[in-house]
Amino acid sequence: MRLPFSLALILSLAVTAPVQAASYNVEAGPIWNNADAQSKCPRVCGGLGANWNGQWHTTRQGEMSVCSCEKGGSGSTSSGKAIEAGPIWNNADAQNKCPGICFGNGLSWSGQWKTTIQGQMSVCECR
Repeated sequence: MRLPFSLALILSLAVTAPVQAASYNVEAGPIWNNADAQSKCPRVCGGLGANWNGQWHTTRQGEMSVCSCEKGGSGSTSSGKAIEAGPIWNNADAQNKCPGICFGNGLSWSGQWKTTIQGQMSVCECR
């Protein structure tokens, strides 16, 4: 039996389509700003075997915020993919540089970065 082209295409896409990561919010106590989220959220999500996707929001002012964590997806790892970004001087600088660098490579920023050569090179963790 020969399948119509459109049905065969749909079936082949269903088999080869990547599994999307499941995103969910986890309470993290109060988060005061993005720098505080950079410190707290990777630990909160990592403690659950998940990755922080860079998103957070306050649910009760001065009392509770949540970190958006992701688990699953095809090829997801705890470390992601490190992409060179030139020097990154601090978290504020990373907030400006990393999302664009990751997006330019067809990925999203995990919220993590590190300096590999002091004053010369840093990497953004993308996934």
